[in-house]
Amino acid sequence: MKSEQKIMIIQVFLEQAGPDAIENIATFLEDEDPHVMWMAIEALGKLPISEKIKNTLLPLTDNTDEEIRFKTLEALWGYTGDAVLNAVVNRLKDDDELVRISAVEALCEMRDSRGKQHLIDALTDVEEIVRREAAEGLGKLGDASAVPVLEASLQNETSSTAKVGFYVGLYLLGAKFRLISLLNLLKDPSYQVRCSVANCVLDLVDKENEKLIIKSLNAALIRETTVAARSTLQSALEELNSSNDPEMK
Repeated sequence: MKSEQKIMIIQVFLEQAGPDAIENIATFLEDEDPHVMWMAIEALGKLPISEKIKNTLLPLTDNTDEEIRFKTLEALWGYTGDAVLNAVVNRLKDDDELVRISAVEALCEMRDSRGKQHLIDALTDVEEIVRREAAEGLGKLGDASAVPVLEASLQNETSSTAKVGFYVGLYLLGAKFRLISLLNLLKDPSYQVRCSVANCVLDLVDKENEKLIIKSLNAALIRETTVAARSTLQSALEELNSSNDPEMK
């Protein structure tokens, strides 16, 4: 059977979501084609949370293929408990940076207070994106005691990419003045940083800061010369403006 056919079968089992869906999809987890395995893992992650799926996915967090580990951590979003926490924490030391990023994101999704120290440890990761996700994750946990740690780490942070996460995390923990710091990064030399800021502020906007954010994005759009960043800024502004349009509500 060709891989394309197997993927179609997985999709059918997922859409039907019958009583045997888990077992039927799980049979493809040992397929010789990694892509088929990835699709099976994603499908299991989309099914309603169950102990059977959790027990099926957990061993795959130690798979030798980094893509399998990455996909499995994503599929485990929504799952909690000691076994899941331990599996996620173990991957924070993974050799692959994408796996570490996925582990940080999974830890944030768990909203488990025990993840706080592990996220703090990730603030010193060698990869700037991991540090960014860890800092933002601390903000999402909502524990204000992390503010001094974030501020201290920020003093040593040289990457604008990572600073985006630090400013977002601090803002979420009550340091509202950090919104200005974040918006100032719309002038950063890296278009990727500018895109990241435009995307991030959409999750921070409220009635109090909306005008400031829109004004800053408009000013950034006027300055912007790259196609990618202009597109991102325009999309952000369109989303903000549509949320204020009575006809769109």
